[in-house]
Amino acid sequence: MKTEKRLGGKTEEEMYGVLKLPWIPPEIREDQGEVEAALKNALPELVEEKDIRGDLHVHSDWSDGRASIEEMIKAAKKKGYQYIAFCDHSPAQPVANGLSIERLRKRRKEIVRARKKFPDMSILAGTEVDIRADGSLDYPDEVLAELDFVVASIHSGWKATAEANTKRLLKAISNPWVDVIGHPTGRLIGQRDPYEVDIEEVLKAAAKAKVAMEIDSHPDRLDLKDTHARRAKELGVKLVIDTDAHHVDGFDLMRFGVATARRGWIGPGDVLNTLPPKKFLAALRPRPDGKKRL
Repeated sequence: MKTEKRLGGKTEEEMYGVLKLPWIPPEIREDQGEVEAALKNALPELVEEKDIRGDLHVHSDWSDGRASIEEMIKAAKKKGYQYIAFCDHSPAQPVANGLSIERLRKRRKEIVRARKKFPDMSILAGTEVDIRADGSLDYPDEVLAELDFVVASIHSGWKATAEANTKRLLKAISNPWVDVIGHPTGRLIGQRDPYEVDIEEVLKAAAKAKVAMEIDSHPDRLDLKDTHARRAKELGVKLVIDTDAHHVDGFDLMRFGVATARRGWIGPGDVLNTLPPKKFLAALRPRPDGKKRL
């Protein structure tokens, strides 16, 4: 029998109510268990851009960035961030003006000066250190020990076998100074496929070593992708969502990384850089020398 009774509503929430379901965020409407979770009232809380308190992978004009340390700090402050990690490239990237050990130490002095000028910001002297073909890192451990934060990334040798790339990442994860693996599968969307790697084995090793995995927010990367991020969460791996910013405008890319995380069912508790500065530093992998990072 036909009636004129409206079954739906003016909002999505009302329409879901007709189906006796809580509203399901659009990013997870992919037939990946979200309806079942909704029926059990077990939908995850998803991370939001406003949850992010700092950016842990930015570049300055000391390497291939196009803005000074001070300009990047000011831009981060405008975003409301409480901390920032400068992760300029290591020497293996001459095309990116990678920092020699001498220049790395000079840059640290500038960061120390910036801390005095911006006392309300936690400013970390970090690096995006290259993972070499054999899994060793582009700076020796005694130099990494001088830094506050270490992101290790692969930037070459993408055509190696899955076995070789997996061993390469596992060795980097085993280095006690590494805090984060940057853009872990190396993909450039529409330009370069991800390198072959046993991501399951890598994530399990990261969970054991308490090394975080990065979601790089740049639209060319979005790496980790959503399904890998969700698996990382299942295995207990913490994530960081970074912009890989090379200019002040790069901070605006954070929303893309957050959207990728949301597609992976990632909540604020799964992301280290949703924490306030002291709690964030305490949540990182313990330094082997026991010293404070700042």
